Amino acid sequence: MSQMNFLGFQSFRKARIRDLVRKDSHSLKIVDRFAEIDSAEMEIADNQIVADLISNVEYETTGNKFSSGDKPSRYFVNSTKCKMPYADPFSREALEIYHPAKLKVCTNESDTFYLNYDQHTKHYKLYVNEKILSKLKPHVSQFKCNYRAVTRGTNEDPDRHSDIHSPIYFRGKCTLPQNLSGIIVECHDAHNISAIVQQDAFSLVQVYNKESRIESDPLHRQPSVIILGLDSMSRMNFQRTMPKTLNFVRKSGWFEMEGYNKVADNTVPNLLPILTGHMASQLENICEIHSYGCLDKLPWIWTDYARAGYTTALGEDILGEGIFVMDLPGFKHKPVNYYLRPLLLGISRVLRTYKRFGYDYCIGRRLSLAYVYDFCAQFTARFVEELDQPTFALFWSCTFTHDYYFGASSLDAKFVEYLRLMERHRLFERSIVILMSDHGARFGDLSELSDSFLEERLPMLHVYLPPWFRDTYPKYAEALQLNRNRLSSNYDLHNTLRHILRLNASTPEQLPLMATCPGSQSLLHPLPVERSCQDACIGEHWCTCNEFINQALDGDIYLLGKQIVYHINRWMVLNGFNKFCQRILLQDMENAEKKVLFEENGKETIYGNIGTYRLRFRTHPAGGKFQTTLRFNRDLKTIENLFVPDISRLNSYKNSSQCVNNKIAKKFCFCYPKGTLNAFMVDWKNMKLTTLHSF
Repeated sequence: MSQMNFLGFQSFRKARIRDLVRKDSHSLKIVDRFAEIDSAEMEIADNQIVADLISNVEYETTGNKFSSGDKPSRYFVNSTKCKMPYADPFSREALEIYHPAKLKVCTNESDTFYLNYDQHTKHYKLYVNEKILSKLKPHVSQFKCNYRAVTRGTNEDPDRHSDIHSPIYFRGKCTLPQNLSGIIVECHDAHNISAIVQQDAFSLVQVYNKESRIESDPLHRQPSVIILGLDSMSRMNFQRTMPKTLNFVRKSGWFEMEGYNKVADNTVPNLLPILTGHMASQLENICEIHSYGCLDKLPWIWTDYARAGYTTALGEDILGEGIFVMDLPGFKHKPVNYYLRPLLLGISRVLRTYKRFGYDYCIGRRLSLAYVYDFCAQFTARFVEELDQPTFALFWSCTFTHDYYFGASSLDAKFVEYLRLMERHRLFERSIVILMSDHGARFGDLSELSDSFLEERLPMLHVYLPPWFRDTYPKYAEALQLNRNRLSSNYDLHNTLRHILRLNASTPEQLPLMATCPGSQSLLHPLPVERSCQDACIGEHWCTCNEFINQALDGDIYLLGKQIVYHINRWMVLNGFNKFCQRILLQDMENAEKKVLFEENGKETIYGNIGTYRLRFRTHPAGGKFQTTLRFNRDLKTIENLFVPDISRLNSYKNSSQCVNNKIAKKFCFCYPKGTLNAFMVDWKNMKLTTLHSF
């Protein structure tokens, strides 16, 4: 399509959709955002976009917008045991705070270095474009270029240290040894080693002793499994900020799990059930999870895949707050065959970094995220495209999405570029691909929305099945479609990963039960229509199946707030964090809701002496905002089953909790001010559990 015709068709297309939603001017903002999707995607996109927009208009203009205390008219899941309300990604209040970001590049310079892989010799070749060097430094007459190998640290803490080796000089081009997994390259003035012209870094996915797969019978074929993770991305914010990527995952073969509900607060507690089938507390039966060497003993799902003959990989784009090192000890031994972390640790020491959205947005000339997806592209090219070998890999990204919830809008086009690159590497012909997140927005502007409870608890989950798999196992594809609007959890996703290694398990009974969550199932088997959060091992505080009714902020509710704050303070003393963090006091109650119960005949009731309450409250100092779910006996004025680590913090604590590293304590921590402490602070700092007054 010519540029002129494309622009004309875009105008026609936008007008067509505008005409369909002309009843509601706020939806026109959505049209303007979605009508920019590339022409190649239009045919797939239009019907779904129009349907979504019409649905949005009907929902808002008929007065059915759900607010706390009203009954919603639409649900993601609608059964007797689970009524998960629909959350509108394009509500007026969401669009009022939505400010899309623009992608910033890390450099405007042309690339001096590039790699080429020789499939016959199985070697990478590194090239230098000397013309670009001369353009960058026209007054320099002679250049010298070198590469330095980056390897995993050899000290006692290798997940926090990398070794950078001595430079190897070359002229113009060189063949890289097969034992290299990552390099830093540079060229400098031949007469001044400190006058660096350009530096860069590359991961190197090397192939050892692997031959192309010759298995042709699809019943005996092992599908590759590639997990792509975007941290802190609810399914609503995904639709809101990444329309091009959304369009890609609406192609044939993709299945969105709209009833997917998280099981814990932040990243690690939500990923552990997926990657090990256990909560952190359950893993303590194996070893003390915070002790060095424990992570190597845990039952990681990639270990099961490695035993089944799969090649494994792991990469993420942050270092200090990485999944396995933030409040965890890291791995003693390399956990997978191909591990990106050593390269990122090394280059972050050598190359300049640029912070944006709260993280190292750039490392050197590249986006931090680009190292992860260049690594992913290499891995899929070597093993999926060229060798057609079964692989299991997890590629996780935080830098665009964790701290600024609209940062993903600047990533959208770039992310689709990587998906298309992997498409050219035949990933979607041969692999099961999972695009997922751990949770939604836990604090910030989105936590102020009326549907923030859903925004936090409903992470996106899209599962792709390649054509050969759908043809060979049609019942599994049908099950995914059926499960779209049934309640599912992290444990079900773990069971799905287990099931892929046992594809002959054609019924749920043939897949061994998980002791940690007996009610969980594979998503490739139909989930029960009538399923509760308890069945899916989703705790009360995280469950979105329940309907709540607003309650008056009376004396009982304020008493509840004071009891909750007492239990938080008690937890801090019990774990010794009062030595670093101030005591918190109840400042105000913001909202209280009581759970609607369903009797055997389906009739609703909120009566009873013991009720389940959802509370939002503020504390002093520094205006901490929290939310919790608990059971309260109004007759005895006592709390039942309050689990302090599950209490949600609704505003950022990054700058107030730097004195502690424990992720749970950080939620409740307001570090002591520098200088002399007042008597109240001194008493609290010296408080012990034996001297803490009971409530």
